[in-house]
Amino acid sequence: MPPRALPAGRNPREASRRAFAKLNLGLRVLDRRPDGFHNIRSVLQAIDFFDDVSVSLRGGSRGGVTLECNRADLANERNLAWIAADRLLRRAGSDASVHVRLRKRIPSGAGLGGGSSDAAAVLRALSTLLPVPPARETLVEIAAGIGSDVPYFLTGGTALATGRGTEITALPDCPPAAVALALPAFEVSTAKAYRALSQGRAAGLTPPADTDTIGGRGIARRDSTEGSIRGLPGGMANDFEGVVFQDFPALAEIKRGLLAAGARHALMSGSGAAVFGLFDSSAGAARAVRRLAAADVRAELCRFLTRAECDAGR
Repeated sequence: MPPRALPAGRNPREASRRAFAKLNLGLRVLDRRPDGFHNIRSVLQAIDFFDDVSVSLRGGSRGGVTLECNRADLANERNLAWIAADRLLRRAGSDASVHVRLRKRIPSGAGLGGGSSDAAAVLRALSTLLPVPPARETLVEIAAGIGSDVPYFLTGGTALATGRGTEITALPDCPPAAVALALPAFEVSTAKAYRALSQGRAAGLTPPADTDTIGGRGIARRDSTEGSIRGLPGGMANDFEGVVFQDFPALAEIKRGLLAAGARHALMSGSGAAVFGLFDSSAGAARAVRRLAAADVRAELCRFLTRAECDAGR
């Protein structure tokens, strides 16, 4: 099938989206799969902390993808945003030129899915610019081939992730919650965290996987006090905390500090290094953010996003 071409010399078209971060409201690492990945069970929640992604498309004979980023170390063909644009162009059989502009705020190695969210934002933005927009199933297939978290960011809001993280089930939106998000100045390697967890379980030093926790629907309920979260059925547990906190005790200290500041729940996101606290009010979360800043820990005041807000991408 010959590639679909845009008229040469036409003005570029552009689409922009916010690439929102996610939190893991509980994460269980289960058995190892034949493909080498682990099965997981996790509830994911989008928050209003984001990177800015802009994609422009121009017809012509040169074709290909270029990437501009405010972090020079990420402006290369290994960036998931670049990979997403390249794979969608190839799938569409397009000879267009695509330029991706990426403004990073979400730190790497934080367990917030920043790179995966950037990739999903590129897929969403670029799909609106192509002469024949791809089906959602096509975007999901491409997303799954890029990385485990990428399909979630095509859904957003509150969702259950199973399998290796690519099987996404949309859940009812969580009640509103204010979030104090701590962002330590170091990264945590996901690969090393998985190895440490596997070694700890093999030696009997780390509790085994528990398939009975981290449920599906009804993951959160609204308390009698408007806007507050009183319970997350199945418990807010993260299997990585035990092994990661051993190597990075500062993260355990941050979690204790968030609970002492009044957080209803506090947890590490993903394999770290971000740690978050959920508060009944934005005022309480703001006070925790100020306490973290006073301790020289970067912190952001955030809130949960609904699926509709994620779909809007702005």
